[in-house]
Amino acid sequence: MFLRLTMAVCSFGILVGGLQAAAPDTDAILASGKFAEGITSLEEHLKQNPKDDSARFGLATIQFVESVQSLGRKLVIYGPQTRGIADLEAIFGKQSKPEKLLTYPRLREIMDEWLQDLTRVEAILAKIESNDVKLPIHVARVPLSFARDGVQVLTLVPLLNSLGREAPADVVIAFDRADVDWMRGYCHLLAAFCEIGLAYDAQELFDVFSHRVFAYAETPHKFLKDQPRRQGGWFDFDEIADIVGAIHTIRFPVKEPKRMVTALSHIEQTLALSRSMWKLILAEKDNDREWIPNPNQTSVLRIGVTQEMVDHWIIALDETESILKGKKLLPFWRGKLTNGVNLRKVFLEPRTLDLLLWVHGAAATPYLEAGEITRPDTWEQINRVFRGQFLVFGIWFN
Repeated sequence: MFLRLTMAVCSFGILVGGLQAAAPDTDAILASGKFAEGITSLEEHLKQNPKDDSARFGLATIQFVESVQSLGRKLVIYGPQTRGIADLEAIFGKQSKPEKLLTYPRLREIMDEWLQDLTRVEAILAKIESNDVKLPIHVARVPLSFARDGVQVLTLVPLLNSLGREAPADVVIAFDRADVDWMRGYCHLLAAFCEIGLAYDAQELFDVFSHRVFAYAETPHKFLKDQPRRQGGWFDFDEIADIVGAIHTIRFPVKEPKRMVTALSHIEQTLALSRSMWKLILAEKDNDREWIPNPNQTSVLRIGVTQEMVDHWIIALDETESILKGKKLLPFWRGKLTNGVNLRKVFLEPRTLDLLLWVHGAAATPYLEAGEITRPDTWEQINRVFRGQFLVFGIWFN
């Protein structure tokens, strides 16, 4: 009797422990749009179950999606606008004038805040050790609400469709261990863009062109806010003048040079993670709703990946790595053909970024040297293997 009672108690304890260890459903949290609540629940779960790497992957995914939504909300209040590209008012809703106009310092703050969000997400992903993580997500159900009233809601379907053929209406992607490295790589790549943007001072460009991008941007040139908004038709003089002014003011002094060094490190990490991602992908034996497939798998995007593509992607990584290390140079369009631009020095020894002087060539002078230059035919061959869509596949592959 005592033995039976003991076994019953132990069985109940195991059952309760198993119930307690059940992780919050990342898929359901994402579909609900209650990202903050989901993050809290997953953090609490991981305190009790620190080895649950699938839950950790879910936490990082929700935080990444939440960071994108947060970034959008911070920018939307200033009335983003385009001309002839997209009807942003239909997407975000009509924005009333905010209490404060967008200033360049505030724009830098927003960029730095997103950088910090990306850093937190990458740090969570870096703790994942298990190769058995699996995270099925109904990506078409994930709502992104950028408007302040939360009425306008977007989903990821248009983005998926832009990458390939029309995605299924209720597509499920079973993200796995390889996709952990994919997401880490993207965090590093986006962080690199943020670091580069913050390394330079673009105040002058903001002053002359921000009114074209945001309806509620502060500029010392008050007359810029008085020009009428025209829809369709040819460019008018005001628009041409603004474009000329923008080109002229793409002359960014270095504000925080150490950020360029950090940006280089992020890009190098992106390349390293792409390599590790493909090792994991090529080792996969299943075929379970793949995001990025190996040659023997099928992607939910219905895009095939051949071994030749994988091989040439690795060649592209090798070539890019050689350029970033300064072992190979970028072609220079003036002077001796044996001279090239050392891109590594551009990051390690940043100077004022002047677009017109780069076009002229004078801005390249501090970075010119003789050496092996990356061959254009190498990149042409890579592009041919990807059917002329290397950049599109690059966005997908990371």
